[in-house]
Amino acid sequence: VLLNQTPQYEAEASLVIELSADKVVNVQEVVEEGLLNTSLMEAAMNTHIERLQSRSMAAKVIAELTEAQLGQLLGRESVEVLIPEERREQMLEALIETVDVNWQTDSQVLRIRFKHPDKSLAKIIANRYVQQYIESQSLVRLQSTAQAVSFLDAQTIELKQRLEKEEAALQSYRKENDLVTVEQNQQIITERLSDLNQAITKTRIDLISIESYTEQIRRAEQDLEKLINLPFIGGEENIADTYNELQSLKKEQLILAQTYLERHPRMIENFTSQESVTEGLWSAIRQGIEEYRVEKNRLAEELASLKEELKAAKEESRRLESLAIGYRVLSRKVDAQKDIFDRITSRFNETSISQQINSTTIRILDLAALPKSAIWPDKKKIALASILLFGLIFMSTPLGLEIFDNRLRTFNDIENYSGKSILGHVLNYKGLSSRELSQLSLSEDILDNEAWSTIYCALRLNLGDLKMPLSLVLTSSVSAEGKSIIAANLAATFAQYGRKALVIDCDLRRPTQHLYHGLKNNHGFISWINGRGEIGDDLIHSKALNIIKLENSGGYYLLTSGGTTKHPVSLFESLQMDRLISQLKQEFDVLIFDTPPVGVFRDATSIADFADYCIFIARQHATSRQKTRHAISLMDRSNAKVIGTIFNGVTDVNLATAYSHYEVNDSQIYSYYDNENTSV
Repeated sequence: VLLNQTPQYEAEASLVIELSADKVVNVQEVVEEGLLNTSLMEAAMNTHIERLQSRSMAAKVIAELTEAQLGQLLGRESVEVLIPEERREQMLEALIETVDVNWQTDSQVLRIRFKHPDKSLAKIIANRYVQQYIESQSLVRLQSTAQAVSFLDAQTIELKQRLEKEEAALQSYRKENDLVTVEQNQQIITERLSDLNQAITKTRIDLISIESYTEQIRRAEQDLEKLINLPFIGGEENIADTYNELQSLKKEQLILAQTYLERHPRMIENFTSQESVTEGLWSAIRQGIEEYRVEKNRLAEELASLKEELKAAKEESRRLESLAIGYRVLSRKVDAQKDIFDRITSRFNETSISQQINSTTIRILDLAALPKSAIWPDKKKIALASILLFGLIFMSTPLGLEIFDNRLRTFNDIENYSGKSILGHVLNYKGLSSRELSQLSLSEDILDNEAWSTIYCALRLNLGDLKMPLSLVLTSSVSAEGKSIIAANLAATFAQYGRKALVIDCDLRRPTQHLYHGLKNNHGFISWINGRGEIGDDLIHSKALNIIKLENSGGYYLLTSGGTTKHPVSLFESLQMDRLISQLKQEFDVLIFDTPPVGVFRDATSIADFADYCIFIARQHATSRQKTRHAISLMDRSNAKVIGTIFNGVTDVNLATAYSHYEVNDSQIYSYYDNENTSV
């Protein structure tokens, strides 16, 4: 079929995009000098490709073709039948679909290829494309350059006026505020502030010294001896001389007292002299104290005056700085306007010059030549495609069959891939709720009861004798294989055979056992461990643990999860878990651990430390043989090895048992009971 197709000829023309032209300015398409960034070059080349493949470009090429060439392009029958508008649309679509524009990375060459059964038309259209594209781009560049010149000319005039206005405002501000004097005054004010700060510091030191003297005088409390001991009081020359004179008189008094009586004239004269000298001494001391007080007041007034002068100097400094800031702001505005004006002027000059230089950076590299041979049908490509297609079919057929047949379908799949025996199977019940499915073993239907009895008998056969207590882990390879429902029915089956059975919901990430029995999940396994519950003598009636005996089920009990958690392994490995399971094994004959799928989470391998065996649940058509084998191998490496499997969700019993030695099917069971009833 491919070899008999109409021959197609391809003509190729090429353009070179010069990305470093002489100062070419284009507002609509910015291709600046020195385009070194590869991503920018790629964006520019992709833009050219999009333009070449646009409808507008195709319309320009069509406008250059003659009626005869248009007839060759679309077919003469279509040209004669179609109305002009429809004919134009079809020609546009034909050109856009047929023309091919490509660009090789790190190259500046665009290649335009056109395919058509007529080799001459293919050449003409390829050449028309490159010629029309150069003309259209030249026109666009000329128009955009003219617009740019006009725009930049107006901007130059406006910016010049704005610059002159800003310069005039700057000069006016300088004259109004006499900025030459301001700069000199700023220097003077700075020196004045420094001098005032030094004077204030010195005055404060002197004032602190005087305040210290007056405080010492106050503490002396008119005590002559204390005052004389003060260096700045007793150290004064006149006070020291007077005090020494007083001391001499006191010594003389002591000498006279040894010879004369108190009323002796010489004694009286001595007393009179002491009083006179003492009064003179106190007078000198008070004068000295008053001098310090006066000095303190003087220094305080001087400090206040200096502070006022400093405040005034700071105000003047701030005023001068404000003027300077205003000048700098105006100066920066002028500089910014100059910079903008210079740039716009430079760009205006470049744009004006570019009008007189080349109007485009696109050049024709090669025009299309007349094709010598057809590019299609290509015998080599067709032969290679045939070989590849044959090889693909040859290889994919067995692989597809293997993939299609990879899921578990029969008992033989489980026995061959896992090496485990089949304990029994459970049919696929459609239309039943989860609660109804969890009570199948209590159903009055013969087939339902027999399925669970078969599983029970298979367990006894595999284990030899059911030694109590017996603990079983139920798991699967993936989710939705029905392990939780089977756990509930299996526990009910043990209860029917007189065993005291407990189901522990260990799927702590997504517990479901409480839903099957319409119970709340507020209390249970998680809440008991997190609450550090104690192991009592009567676990069954413990409110904290909340073990529930299910009605109409004999010895069937349920321990709910008591919530959910994302980290169940830490609970399973706790000391309380070990103690709890040990006590539960004393209370119950059978413990059934409902765990998450071991192929998804490894919780079942942790719980296996507390169990004797594992029963693996595999659902028909739900999982692959490899996943099932892998999941069973994980459990076999734990403490609770897989004792057997239960095939769940069986839709066709005859198909499931056709390739296995397990051949007791549902029809045989019904046939048996029908014969018994007939005989009765």
